[in-house]
Amino acid sequence: MNFNRKFTHVVGEEEVAFDVTYNPETHFFTVYESGLSMPYLLKFDMSTRTWSTAEGPEPKISADDLAVLVQQHFGRSV
Repeated sequence: MNFNRKFTHVVGEEEVAFDVTYNPETHFFTVYESGLSMPYLLKFDMSTRTWSTAEGPEPKISADDLAVLVQQHFGRSV
């Protein structure tokens, strides 16, 4: 199974490239976003059913919007 997806998305007037890897042990996604110097995590909290980002720079789009894109490209939804 491939745990990595690369895709682009237009944010405002800028095309942003995303390189996302799923970690089956933690169930988090590591996100490399063009224009940012380091990756960040995209996490889903099962108890509150909310998406958030952590451990890195602020993404250019909301965690909820990023989660929709990630789920579309991985072919899964929560």
